[in-house]
Amino acid sequence: MISLAAGTVLDAPPAAVLTAAAQAGFDAAGLRIDPASTTVAEAAALRRQAADLGLTLLDLEVVRLRPDRPFDDHLRLLELAHVLGARFLLTVSEHRSHPDTVADLARLAAAAHGADTRVALEFMRFTEVRTLSAALSTVDEAGADDAVVLVDALHLHRGGEGPEALVGVDRIGYLQICDAPADAPDDLADEARHRRLVPGAGELPLGYLLAHAPDGLPLSVEVQSDDLAARYAPAERAARLYTAVRGLLARAGSA
Repeated sequence: MISLAAGTVLDAPPAAVLTAAAQAGFDAAGLRIDPASTTVAEAAALRRQAADLGLTLLDLEVVRLRPDRPFDDHLRLLELAHVLGARFLLTVSEHRSHPDTVADLARLAAAAHGADTRVALEFMRFTEVRTLSAALSTVDEAGADDAVVLVDALHLHRGGEGPEALVGVDRIGYLQICDAPADAPDDLADEARHRRLVPGAGELPLGYLLAHAPDGLPLSVEVQSDDLAARYAPAERAARLYTAVRGLLARAGSA
């Protein structure tokens, strides 16, 4: 399954994201919505649109665990994820305290327990959960049996872990893929949000990542790039990235 990540087309509203994903050839899409301004009826309409287009809703973004965010906001996003039929609820921690991360993750995972939507914890060097190993430990500490870890190729590399870190790990829900230079910039958050590269255009070991990943994981194409956004409208951006990823998969022997 190849999915168009919401981060790739943040300048498009959710309905346009779904249309762009289907037109480009993606199997699935991810959405980012504001829980305060999105109604249940609107979420249900998006689910119907995705079904009509033959798309799976891979994930919904984004729960930001942080001390100044009411937990009810997270529960509202979880509710909308259920309505949408999203497979995963993308979650990051902006806490400064690890025990607070564990406590909030445990509470969110308990609320999602038994449902079709699973909490997916993403790690990043510039958040409280910095690496894959830290994310796996955090999920275990939280007792979040239904939760999974989201592996982003950029964050894995910037965290100093190689593709071999994925071998034998059964907690990975899906992969996010992009490219980047091998060497890290000074501002990792700026790179992740504005300066990602098209898969195959950088120096990340993406072929090895795909070879070491557990079989059958969904692949989400997340290329947050100010350069691409300036040059291409969302639909054309999606089409170009789909072509690039299919080429990468063919070269990796995974197509």
